[in-house]
Amino acid sequence: MITANILRGLFAAAIALTTIAATQEEGGETCITEHGLQDRLGSGSARIFVNDVYFRTEEGPGSGGGTFTDWLVEGENEIRIEYDGDDARFSITQGCRGAIPGDDFVDEAVFDAPGTKILTFFHDRPVAVEYLSAEIAGDAGLAEAIESFQRAAVARDIDTIFASQAPMFRDAERRGYPVDSAKAFAREVLTNGTAEIAKTYSITPVLGGRVYQVVDADMQSPVRVVYKAEDGTYGWSSGSYWARFDGKWMVVAQ
Repeated sequence: MITANILRGLFAAAIALTTIAATQEEGGETCITEHGLQDRLGSGSARIFVNDVYFRTEEGPGSGGGTFTDWLVEGENEIRIEYDGDDARFSITQGCRGAIPGDDFVDEAVFDAPGTKILTFFHDRPVAVEYLSAEIAGDAGLAEAIESFQRAAVARDIDTIFASQAPMFRDAERRGYPVDSAKAFAREVLTNGTAEIAKTYSITPVLGGRVYQVVDADMQSPVRVVYKAEDGTYGWSSGSYWARFDGKWMVVAQ
């Protein structure tokens, strides 16, 4: 049984993992430079994308922040803000990991009306991820791969699901993520839970066509499984990001 404490430990481990932007020696200590986003919304809501990949939705009024850890590329990275209100500010931060970002913003966007704006920052360290070696050759066969993945979830065919997620697990191992624990959690939920299959979804090329984002109208994964255990309710979802390797479609992120 995957308990709530184990699940919280998995989440903590995932949050602790970051993609390093750059390192430099400063005052005898290593500064691991990271970029993030600070936002303040007086009204409305905003959808945020990293290199065309959905990042999160912010609702106003309120403020938030976070660090960019996924979907980065070496060189210039784009942050797209789609905002539907009339009072908001979004700022790209830069600082050492573990330190509170200052007000020396890399880029900034201010809204006084609905619209879309692009922010950028430069990531000057190589990024070691599976999707950067994926083929760029259109989306032929992807819809069939998604449907097969959905059928595997309904049938509780865990071996097929894990095989489809092989690139994702390789990235996780490279970053030090507890893959065995993640698989144990997924196996528990898939074996005992109820699958919820998206009947309609959009397929969108991102990262220059190397990856395809597959989400429903609520930006949710095409496969979701809910497991109601004695100590709580647990969820598992997958199939949102696909890439093709040697002619075969694979899941590269949940």
